[in-house]
Amino acid sequence: MNRRKCLALVGSAIAALPALALADAPLLSVAHSIEIDARPDEVWAVVSDFVGLINWLPGFESSHLVLGENNIPGAIRELRRGNGTTVREQLVEWDPYRKTLTYRYADGAVISSDYRATVLLTELAGGRTRVDWSATFRRLAYWTDTPPAGQDDETPLKALNRVYPLGLANLKKLVEAAK
Repeated sequence: MNRRKCLALVGSAIAALPALALADAPLLSVAHSIEIDARPDEVWAVVSDFVGLINWLPGFESSHLVLGENNIPGAIRELRRGNGTTVREQLVEWDPYRKTLTYRYADGAVISSDYRATVLLTELAGGRTRVDWSATFRRLAYWTDTPPAGQDDETPLKALNRVYPLGLANLKKLVEAAK
C-alpha cells in the first residue's frame, strides 16, 4: 500500500472515532445496602462463599465451579437460573480482611455488558454489619443509540434493582436466623 492510501485510511479511521463514541452506552450503576444484626465475621461466612451465592440469592437452581478454586481470584462459577439459562461469573477480588469481594460476567446469558459487582461489609456499632452490594455495567446493545427491546438501559437496571434487594433481604433473614 502506498503512503498516500495509508494516510487516507488512517485519516478516515480517525474521523470515524467521534461517531463511534456517540454510540457508546453510558456506564450505569445500582447500589443497595442492608443492615444485619450480626457481626461482620458471621455475615462474611455466608457472603464470602463465591460458589455459595445460591444459598442466599433466590432465583437460581444451581451453582458450581467451572474453573479454579473457590474464593481464589480467577475462579469462575456457573449459575443456572430458575428459567434454565446459565451465566458464568469470574471472581476478581476476594479480601477477607476488608470483607469485600468483586466479580464480573465471564459469559453466558448475561443481561448487560461490562458488568462488575462488589459486595462490601462494614462493621457497625452494637455488633451489626452493613452490607453494600453495587454494580456498574452497560446495556447489552452498547454500540447503538437505539437498542432493541431487552438490550436497553432499563432492562438490567430493572432486573438488578429487583434482585439485589431480594438477595440482601434473604441474606439478612438467613444470617439472623442462624444466631
